[in-house]
Amino acid sequence: MKFIVIKTVYIALSAATNVVDAAVYDGSTPLRVEAAKKGILIGSGAINPSYLDEPQFASVLRQQFNSLSPENELKWSFINPAVGQYNWQTIDRLVTFAQANGMMVKGHGLISKCCNPDYLNNITEPHAFRTAMANHFNAVMHRYRGKLDRWDVVTEALITMGGGLDPDVLFFKVLGPGYIADAFRAARAADPKARLFINENLVESLPGKRQELYDLVAGLVMQGVPIDGVALQMHITEVAPPQGAIREIFNAYKGLGLEVSVAEMDVHSLNNTLVTEIYGSVMKEILEAGITDISFWGFTDKHAYTWIEGAKPLMFDENYQPKEAFFAVQTVLANFVNSPSELS
Repeated sequence: MKFIVIKTVYIALSAATNVVDAAVYDGSTPLRVEAAKKGILIGSGAINPSYLDEPQFASVLRQQFNSLSPENELKWSFINPAVGQYNWQTIDRLVTFAQANGMMVKGHGLISKCCNPDYLNNITEPHAFRTAMANHFNAVMHRYRGKLDRWDVVTEALITMGGGLDPDVLFFKVLGPGYIADAFRAARAADPKARLFINENLVESLPGKRQELYDLVAGLVMQGVPIDGVALQMHITEVAPPQGAIREIFNAYKGLGLEVSVAEMDVHSLNNTLVTEIYGSVMKEILEAGITDISFWGFTDKHAYTWIEGAKPLMFDENYQPKEAFFAVQTVLANFVNSPSELS
């Protein structure tokens, strides 16, 4: 049933391809056009609304992608820095851009380790904290109900390299490990139709953390917590995930009745040939695993963030020209053939 709903959204996006700019890079078909043929969302995250002031940025974004998500603008301290104060203009601008260009919008950052406002940091009583969380979710998700179709409800709940729930997360400190279930229940109450994800890093590369996340999510499912899927960040540094890991993850969560998406893919290395190879091989495995919701953490090196000095982790250079990594992704997408089960 969930898949039928998703396919309906994709059909609508396919019909919206007439908004794509006429210019096509080097004769290749834009990513969103290839994706629409196969029922795939292809998106860019890390979209700061101010970047839309750059005509080239806006042009490539609308041409290549059928989905977008913000960088930090939906995180609590950015959108709701004080009680009753909401900075709607940034997300409103992204929604307006998306609607004008036949794009979906994903909500990112309802709960994260960073970016909590002072007024929330000062609440230490659990009931008052849950009330503040419910009020915040209601305000944000009610405003964007029907405009943002899916949300990263909880981001990076686990210790980065594995080892259980991160005890430094404010929500854990006040509410204990049950905060994740509380958050998903509050999100479902705020928007019953939105698809709700838990977002995590490095699980495709670290087997121990992969199991920790699965155990956490399986426990949520057993408790009847309203979770729809797992969003893999897919920030890759030098080495691609072990072959077969992505398919293993997809199959494991499929067994729980959940979706798997790729939410923030980029590739960090000083070896540009390696970057291209990883983009191509990982994209191939993502598609062959059955994942149909794929987003990159930006698309131009002009606005890239990297932890390797000098690395160029995205598919377009600083001048908005496509790199070999783009063509590797475009080729894999063009050559991909959906399996009969994915088409049904």
